[in-house]
This record gives sequence, structure tokens and C-alpha cells, in this order.
Amino acid sequence: MNRHVLAPIGTALDRVADERAEVEAERDAFAAFVARVETCPARSEPSVTAPDPTARLRTTGLGADVNRTARLRRAYRETVMAVDHYDAVYGESLPVNVASEFGVDVATALCQTVPFTSALKGTLSDAATTAQAERERFDEILRRERRSLADAESALDDVVTAIRRRSTDHPDDATTPSLAELERRCDRIGTERQRAVQRQRRFSREGDALYEYLYGDQSWTYPVLSAVATLGEDLSAMRDGASDGAR
Repeated sequence: MNRHVLAPIGTALDRVADERAEVEAERDAFAAFVARVETCPARSEPSVTAPDPTARLRTTGLGADVNRTARLRRAYRETVMAVDHYDAVYGESLPVNVASEFGVDVATALCQTVPFTSALKGTLSDAATTAQAERERFDEILRRERRSLADAESALDDVVTAIRRRSTDHPDDATTPSLAELERRCDRIGTERQRAVQRQRRFSREGDALYEYLYGDQSWTYPVLSAVATLGEDLSAMRDGASDGAR
């Protein structure tokens, strides 16, 4: 038996690795943008509390504010929009992407000439920090998925090796696990993977959408369970063949 039955897991590991690379690049880009925001001086203002820092759109002292908002738009392009996959994955203009990440009010404040107050600076920094934290959280979900996939791949590879020994090189080797034992191993691996999927659902608001997002372009949504099902069918066929031969 060839190891092609494990191909879904290998494909899934590659997909998770690619996604993690993108997520980590975005996390670092938002961190870099936060640092650029922090170095941009806010306008000095009277100690009057404004209910919405993004709503102060009037035109007093615009010269310095124009420079500051232009500086921050440049910083956004040089950090968040500079990740290698930006055009392929997002392909959005700066106003559209900022609105998507930070909200329409922040996008309006950043893309129009508004007073760059300390309140607005804090709002922008907080929004970028939240985007950074969201990437970190998703990266942890992906780390758990990678560990689950790698553990299942290793365990199933042992099953494939044992099947090959039984069917080709050493069919009568008493040290090779029986077909019934190999079926039990597959069942245990499948059960553990189902538990891992359930844990992901508890820790992730995305639920099944995570697997559809990662593997939706494949013929399977659950790579480990797909491999377990294929191995189970092969083992069942081998058991039936052995029963026929014994008659």
C-alpha cells in the first residue's frame, strides 16, 4: 500500500503552513504600524472631552494635520499593505482596507483632513493593536491545527507501514499487528481527531468555517477523517479477502 492515502494530511499541513506565514506577516505588520502611530505627534488641544474623536472633522490648524494623516497613510502602506500576499489576498485600496480593519469612522479620520488629536491617535493605535491581537489569536488556532495534523499523520503512517508489511514483505510476521488491531488504531486516531475538531470549535468562534476556509478548495473538509476512512476501507477489504481465502 502506498502512502498516497495520507496525501490529504500532507496537503492540509502545507495549507496551514502557508496560512500561518500570512497571518504572522500581518501580525508583525500591524505591530509595525502601531509603532509608527506612536511616533506621530498628536495636536495639542484644550482639555475638553470630545464624545467621538473621529467626528472632529473641522478645519482649524489643518497644515500640520495634513502632514500627520499623510504620514500615517504612508505608514499603513509601508506596513500593512506591504505584506507579500496583500494584492493576491486583499487587493483593496487603502480607504477600503482601513474601513474593513478599523471601522468606517477611523478610515474617514485617517483618509480625510481631520485634527489629529491625542484621542484620535489613541483610537487608531487601539484599533491596530486589536487587529494585531486577532492575528495572534488565529495563529494559535493554526498552531493547534498543525499539531493535531502532525500527530495524526505520524500515527497513521505507522498503520500504513504495518499494512504494507502484512500485504507484501512479511505477511506471516507474528510481530506485525493484526488487521483487527490496525482497525482499532484507525478508530482511535479518528476519535482523537474528532475530539481535536471539537476543541477547536470550543476555542474558535469560526467553528466548522475554519475547516471550510482552510480546505474548502479540496475534495475533503476533514483531512484526517478522510485518510482514516480510506484506510478503514482498505483494511476491511483485506479482512474480507483473508476470510475468502480461508474458506
